Amino acid sequence: MSVKQIAYILFLTTFFTCKNAVDTKENKDLRIIATAGNESLDISEYNTEFISTGIIKDSIYNAKKSIENWATDALFYQEAIDKLSEDEIDIEKQVESYRRSLINYIYQTKLIEANLDTVINRSEIESYYEEHRDNFILNENIIKVNYFKIPVRTPALPKIKKLLNSFNPKDKELLNDLCVQNAENFFMNDSTWLFLEDIKKEIPALREQPDFNLSPGRVVEFADDEFYYYLKVKDVKVKNGLSPINFEANNIKKYIINIRKTALVMEYKKNLLEKAKADKKFTIN
Repeated sequence: MSVKQIAYILFLTTFFTCKNAVDTKENKDLRIIATAGNESLDISEYNTEFISTGIIKDSIYNAKKSIENWATDALFYQEAIDKLSEDEIDIEKQVESYRRSLINYIYQTKLIEANLDTVINRSEIESYYEEHRDNFILNENIIKVNYFKIPVRTPALPKIKKLLNSFNPKDKELLNDLCVQNAENFFMNDSTWLFLEDIKKEIPALREQPDFNLSPGRVVEFADDEFYYYLKVKDVKVKNGLSPINFEANNIKKYIINIRKTALVMEYKKNLLEKAKADKKFTIN
């Protein structure tokens, strides 16, 4: 398509947008500005796609691209209709199937929200854990630790070092307060399991330590130009061993909740069917 042709189309666009006359057969023919296969593009359709920038050069470029995009879509659609089977283009059937699935999903979600018991006691977690022990094999080493990452220029560092070796509960509270104020990062929860690889991200020098050296009770202490590191190992569980129940508790809760969801929906559907039978709304001919 030449620049002159595009410029003429721009003229027609302005002309037919402003003109409010009754179309004749000749006008209708004149308004066809492009053809692609068995489809035609007229001025009114073109006007809904074209947005003028107000700059003639840019407007001509945009007009050409707009028409080419229309032609590409039209030709692709025509080939799709020609190449696909009737079953493949049975859109209404596919849309109805999707609509049915979506409505069922929405209603199922509302049923679960309204009726699901989400309270899970410890005995249920323990029972599930014992019945599915083979599902709780560790893929990574995990560890219970206290670790500290303190900037070496922190004035409180000497006091923090002293408190690290204290067993006095009050000193532990003071240590926590000082770390909140001064530490880059720290962790003092003795009951929580962590992935060892995550600890190594916090303390890069640990990557040089063999994992088997990190046994319960071991203290690792070192510094670089920026930070002082302190790590006290409380417990370790190695890869391929049984994962501790406390480490899996949250996952087990999710498993139990999913089981309850499935059971709730299946029971509801079963009752729905039985009621339909009783009310003679379901029969097999």
